[in-house]
Amino acid sequence: MKSFGLSRKDSVVLYYKVVTEVNGVLGSAFVGNKAKVEYIPDVWVKAPLWLAHKGYHLFVFDNLKIAEYNAVTNVQDTKAGVVMFNSFVYSCEVQGVYSQLPQYLNRMSLWDGKVECSTFELFPLGTVMVQKVKLLEEVKKWIKKQ
Repeated sequence: MKSFGLSRKDSVVLYYKVVTEVNGVLGSAFVGNKAKVEYIPDVWVKAPLWLAHKGYHLFVFDNLKIAEYNAVTNVQDTKAGVVMFNSFVYSCEVQGVYSQLPQYLNRMSLWDGKVECSTFELFPLGTVMVQKVKLLEEVKKWIKKQ
């Protein structure tokens, strides 16, 4: 596993995870397809092996307000003010907190199962990389109107 100079410290603390719901399944809010992670409340999950082997794991937020902001901006058509996906913020327990973030990856390349560094994007403020995530409780939701 590449470490990108990360030093891992084991801890169990409360963080926040942004997820979307598609066909009744909770999944990664910011990536999909080959990089998608399915989440089930009260079940520990890890990143896809192909990403973990390259030093990329799961990402959570250390602040509720920042998580809510990122949930809204990810799922809402800001011009029309319309929610495009069902989106949720969950409180979560994490294990294996990393002290630094790796380089931000191009999200579209992740959909295709590739790792390409982004030249212009950065992780949102309050992002933390962790080995494992367990969703605990739904904190807030935005539901797409039919």
